Amino acid sequence: MSGENKGALHPEQKKWKAPKGPKPVHHKNKNLIGLGRSIANQRRMENQIEFLPDGEMRFTTDKKEANWVKLRSVTQENSLDEFLNTAQLADTDFTAEKSQQVKIIKVGNTSIVNQNGLLTADEMIEMRKKHQLFENRLTIPRRPKWSKEQSKLQIERQENLSFLDWRRDLAALTESNDLLLTPFERNLEVWRQLWRVVERCDLVVQIVDARNPLFFRSVDLEKYVNDLSDPESGHTKKNLLLVNKSDLLNRNQRLAWAEYFKLRNINYVFFSAAKANELLEKEKEELEYGVSSEQVEEDEDEEEEEEDDDETNESIRILKIEELEELFLTEAPEFEQNPDYPDRKLQIGLVGYPNVGKSSTINALVGSKKVSVSATPGKTKHFQTINLSQDVVLCDCPGLVFPNFAYTNGELVCNGVLPIDQLREHIPPVALVCQRIPKYYLEAVYGIHIPIQKIEDGGNGEYPTARELLNAYARARGYMTQGFGSADEPRAARYILKDYVNGKLLFINPPPIAIDEEEWDLPNLQDSREFNKDIYGLHSLPETRQKQILQALHDKSIPIDEFDLANDLSKLNFSMHIGGIETKTDDGKIEGGAKTLFYGGKQAALESAGDDLDREFFKMNVVEGKFNTPFHKKSAESGNKKHNKKNKKQEKKIRVVGY
Repeated sequence: MSGENKGALHPEQKKWKAPKGPKPVHHKNKNLIGLGRSIANQRRMENQIEFLPDGEMRFTTDKKEANWVKLRSVTQENSLDEFLNTAQLADTDFTAEKSQQVKIIKVGNTSIVNQNGLLTADEMIEMRKKHQLFENRLTIPRRPKWSKEQSKLQIERQENLSFLDWRRDLAALTESNDLLLTPFERNLEVWRQLWRVVERCDLVVQIVDARNPLFFRSVDLEKYVNDLSDPESGHTKKNLLLVNKSDLLNRNQRLAWAEYFKLRNINYVFFSAAKANELLEKEKEELEYGVSSEQVEEDEDEEEEEEDDDETNESIRILKIEELEELFLTEAPEFEQNPDYPDRKLQIGLVGYPNVGKSSTINALVGSKKVSVSATPGKTKHFQTINLSQDVVLCDCPGLVFPNFAYTNGELVCNGVLPIDQLREHIPPVALVCQRIPKYYLEAVYGIHIPIQKIEDGGNGEYPTARELLNAYARARGYMTQGFGSADEPRAARYILKDYVNGKLLFINPPPIAIDEEEWDLPNLQDSREFNKDIYGLHSLPETRQKQILQALHDKSIPIDEFDLANDLSKLNFSMHIGGIETKTDDGKIEGGAKTLFYGGKQAALESAGDDLDREFFKMNVVEGKFNTPFHKKSAESGNKKHNKKNKKQEKKIRVVGY
């Protein structure tokens, strides 16, 4: 083969050349605000190197937090966080060693007694005895004495050690006596705000919720104010208990609490910040539209005429805004003017738990939105000073959760201390709601029927359990989970608990019962229900629900005067509540059941297991009998032949012939 033919069969390969045009450029990530970048930038700023004027290089690895982060409320900590925070207060350093296992063990009674979060009567009595025995050891942290000669670091070090000793005393109290404490404030910065308010104020007003005043009242705070009072030097301090949300109590309930406060020598006053703010808004609307306020004054006069002017009614009267301002001025101690501070004003401090109405009270006193109000507990982060007049200054302290003995953890949620949206265990607080609010009132408020299991099936028989209420409420509202379609209990629990905290589901704790001059006993569940029986009527329901029930009464031709909400509710059909078939008994009485129209079909219905067994067992009563040929006659007619093969062959022949 020649060279020319060889070159034609195997041509030379061309070299690769880069294509003309712009070179390929890798695109950068356009997401400049990502989580990873934010963390990296934050750490780079924390560990940023700083050069001093003399050329020395300095850097730190300590995390620098903003002031609002330092003042955030910390009521619950896990074991590791608690260990590290106490170590930080003690100014202790740690070194990590390889192949060393360290375990942090939580000691003490920090668990709920039972699964439902409810205590039996015997357990309640034992817990009360323990609480009364160790009541004097339940204190709040005191600020140690300091002088102007001390430096800032020395004062902070002194306060840290004092706060650490206080936390150790509480831990030893719970561990050695098997007690359960409520979650309390564990951030020292928040307690420092309280120290400043108590030190600078002449009158310390402790605001409590009228539905449970003793739970929100701190006895040791009053002792702390009295200890700081020094009449000889002219620095006198006084205490005042402001019972807020008193409009939720009826006359008899306010009278019972007033008698208790008088016997215990507690300086108190009834007030309603929500009602005062409503009157302010009405007055503003009247000024805007040019309408006179004579009608409002006439309504107020009619309410005052309903009560007599004797001493008893004066002690239970809910004060107005102007009367509360005058009371502050009369109750506040007189102070001597210091020549070093000629412009000193009368200072009044407002202290209390979160969500008891401190900011709303200040808004009512000032008459304008000077303080922001939120439904979430702990809105105020640091104390604020507001000029009420030329001579009076108000000091608003952030909401503080004081240490207190607890029966169950669900009680804090029901009292509005802990935020409901961050709730993890929803069964214990809802169980308290079921125990306190009557079943018929829950059905009337929400327009549902709550099936109750029998005692032999594991139910209470008297009042619904938490799961029975949550299932009935969730299915009536259509709150279902994905997948099988079960009831969304956590979502239903949030709605019900918010209604309880806001007062839609109302329950007033009765005052303690006096055994003798020194001993007091807490009322039991039966006494608490008797104390609240008058507030669960048709008049206390929401307006829309009242209209539905009145329409249902008109349809059933039932007179309103003869209607009893507790006994006659099952006869009505309204909202999702469907009355059952009325039947006459031997005595001539008419009985009617009730059921709920559930979402999700038959599998969503809530029924007792015992009822299902009874229905299945007695189902034979509705079975209809059918007449059939007896078996002995059938065998005689067939000739008693095996498998009846002859008859089958005969039928086959007939078919063939007929074809």
